[in-house]
Amino acid sequence: MRRRRRPSTLARVLLQFPLELSSILSKEDAHYLEKRARRRWWSRRSFPRKVLPLGAIFFAASFNLTILANLKDAIMVTTAGAETLPWLASCGILPASVAFFVAYGTMVERLPQRAVFYAAVAPLLAAYALFAGALYPAHAYLHPVGLTAALAGATPPGLHGALKMVEHWTFSLFYCAAELWGSVVISILFWSLANEVCTVNEAKAVYPLMGIAANVALVIAGSYLKWVNASVAHGNTQLMLNVLVGTVIAMSGVMAVAKFVIDTYVVGPYCSLDERSSPKVLKKKKKNKGSLANSLSVLKESPKVRNLAMLVVSYSVSHRLFEFAWKGALRTLHPTPGAYQSVLADVAIATGYATIALMLLSRYVFQYAGWAAAAAATPTVMLVTGGAFFGLSIAAGAGLTLGSLGPLQLAALGVGTGVATQVFARSAKFSLFDPAKEMVYIEMTPEEKSKGKAAVDLLGSQIGKSGGAWITQGLILVSGSITASLPLISAVFLATLTTWLGAVRSLARQIADYEAEKQAREEAGDPSAGTGGEHARTTPPPGPQQPSLPPGNGAHADAPTARRPLAA
Repeated sequence: MRRRRRPSTLARVLLQFPLELSSILSKEDAHYLEKRARRRWWSRRSFPRKVLPLGAIFFAASFNLTILANLKDAIMVTTAGAETLPWLASCGILPASVAFFVAYGTMVERLPQRAVFYAAVAPLLAAYALFAGALYPAHAYLHPVGLTAALAGATPPGLHGALKMVEHWTFSLFYCAAELWGSVVISILFWSLANEVCTVNEAKAVYPLMGIAANVALVIAGSYLKWVNASVAHGNTQLMLNVLVGTVIAMSGVMAVAKFVIDTYVVGPYCSLDERSSPKVLKKKKKNKGSLANSLSVLKESPKVRNLAMLVVSYSVSHRLFEFAWKGALRTLHPTPGAYQSVLADVAIATGYATIALMLLSRYVFQYAGWAAAAAATPTVMLVTGGAFFGLSIAAGAGLTLGSLGPLQLAALGVGTGVATQVFARSAKFSLFDPAKEMVYIEMTPEEKSKGKAAVDLLGSQIGKSGGAWITQGLILVSGSITASLPLISAVFLATLTTWLGAVRSLARQIADYEAEKQAREEAGDPSAGTGGEHARTTPPPGPQQPSLPPGNGAHADAPTARRPLAA
């Protein structure tokens, strides 16, 4: 019998090629469909049920925040002066925050979880409505008019700001209530709700969009403020107040409807839809009495943490010092609430556009210019533009001239440079400063990261935020007024920025030394070279002086870090 010849190797390859090709194509097709499903997650049913109501709440809350921030400054500063702001920050806002958060804790314990959102927002809206409808129309009868003038002779000039705060007590109450909106509604209520509704995978895509929505709301709210002042109020403060407070209440109604939609159609027993990603309930552990001391001790042990704390404190102190001085100079040029608020509206619009632009450009700044350039950008610009503001304002106050520019022109030019400082300081906070700060934690050990972050956050929230107010109070007590204290404030401002830049240079050297040491270990074949001490990294940094950019850069600043992307 004749034996059959086996096909040659080439023939086998040709015969198997269609099968191999179909196998490869099927795998690629499955991979493509998987990627397409991930990219088109928004086309699924969960998008309109989750993202749209969350976006509506965040947009409305940010819109209200812009209106309230501008309105409280316009009423308080134009009436009582910028000297009252440090006193309000330390003697009014801080106690009000503590009292409200104590009440919020009681709400959480006693009310159903779905009702906490409405119960926390309702007192704020009631306070705004009471001020616009009753307190402001009767403020001439309610205020002890002439209190400051009667006690001025027996009181040091530096305490006149406190007297004005008491004399205009209804305005002070509204200022404190308006200041609570951002920390209560956005920082706590919204981000707690977002963390309950969104899974971890969804948060990576949704939270950056929330940051864009917040800045769009900033632009729209600024434009709306300008329209109200120019076309509706026509200089009538009561009418302006009624329209803006009514708008805040109406936007809060939008928030309530969106919250109802989430409670009804998105969340069942008020937990994450993805049970695997929802946090598990853990038993409460006893607090370690020495945990605070241990967290602060890392400042002495770790130069990186110490420099990070210096960055946070320097930003908070320098921005607070500048803001008080700039608002005082702005009031001199724009003494009426409508004119003052129009300038703040322009600042809000410019800040929104600048923040969006820097969010898009920040990744390239870190990638091509490096960490040091990105971290030094904020203090450098504040040093140049802020220094120009203080120099021009001091020259205008002394009655000096610069060529053909008289004192009034110098004051206007100083306020203009102050606008540039304010816009960049606020927009760079979320796009450059926060990511640069968080990148330093990547290469730390777990102990440094946990203890160091607690210490830095403590210093940033307490010393940094309150320090600027207390320093300004002390300088006003010495000089008598915020205008007279401008030279001293500018000296502290420049010294703080110089310290900030020194901390940036020190951190840049430490990062460069660490990367050089790690590269040497990698060349020597050390398997622990990419672990960052005890902290294992999943990917190596992209460059010798450039830590990896954390995911989600650009979401809102007030979001909790448990689920939202870093540096949002």
